[in-house]
Amino acid sequence: MFIIFGFNKQTLTKHGPVFRNRCDRCNNEELWLLFTRRTWFTLFFIPVIPYATQYLLVCPICSYGLVITREKFEELKKVADCNMDLINNRIDENEHKNRIIELTKGRNTNRYNDNDSYKYSGKTETQINYLRQMEEIQRAREEAARAEKNNSDV
Repeated sequence: MFIIFGFNKQTLTKHGPVFRNRCDRCNNEELWLLFTRRTWFTLFFIPVIPYATQYLLVCPICSYGLVITREKFEELKKVADCNMDLINNRIDENEHKNRIIELTKGRNTNRYNDNDSYKYSGKTETQINYLRQMEEIQRAREEAARAEKNNSDV
């Protein structure tokens, strides 16, 4: 008698779209998808025990993904569920808008400026420093343009 066992069987569970984001890899702006990836121990090729779980945000165009924490996943899953309810016509636009406002209450939803964990994820320290320097240069140029405009108005 012999027993066939294995590991590394993976399952992906799609939870739905979460928010619009520009992908660093393919440079498209799309609604990113929320996924759960579980890795299983198998017995006779049947998944029996999950031994690893990852939570992912994935670009729907090129499949580039970010690993997120469980806490962030729980937060975003509520948004994904709300978006799926709208897609499946379980709620209307107004109710969707109200739910999203309620879910994001007290949080700044401008991810591009305020959430460095997404903006800089997957980047090396050198790349992050470069991006921060470019942002400082951009702010300085905008400030100089405003000052020049104010001087020309006077």
